[in-house]
Amino acid sequence: MIKTILSIIAAALSAIYLGIALPDYSAPTDKVIESDGLRVAQTGRRVTVYDEDGLIWELPDDVYAQDVLLGDIDHDEDDEILILCWKRGRFGKKRPTWVKEDERSFSQHIFIYETDGGKVRPKWMASDIGMKAAAWELTDGVLSIKDTDGNLTRWVWLTWGLEKL
Repeated sequence: MIKTILSIIAAALSAIYLGIALPDYSAPTDKVIESDGLRVAQTGRRVTVYDEDGLIWELPDDVYAQDVLLGDIDHDEDDEILILCWKRGRFGKKRPTWVKEDERSFSQHIFIYETDGGKVRPKWMASDIGMKAAAWELTDGVLSIKDTDGNLTRWVWLTWGLEKL
């Protein structure tokens, strides 16, 4: 009996650690989006990007996708890849000098990548979006995010990064 309980606890802790047991509202959406010779595929919590030559990029293993969008968020006439995602901690390897140690829990982020010549590179990474985003959409350069309480916020790219309208 105790072995069974310990096994269940170990499995639950493993699931949390591996990012499998994220909040219900973060259920991933499987989809494929294509634009200008680029194909972005989300399968479960993984995101892959392909061009005419094949696979060019994959979401890092320690980041778990909730949803992915493809569109021109920064108004430069080129599509960016936007990923609503989860990762441990609020920061990456680099963090503000006043933060001595990053959090160990999962937090929700928005990562924006740009593509150019078969390369995908980070453009902007939100360290923590400060809400429980359940759904989002990008229309005419405006990112609309609906939280779990049904509140809708709208965001635009101004000079560097997303700013709330």
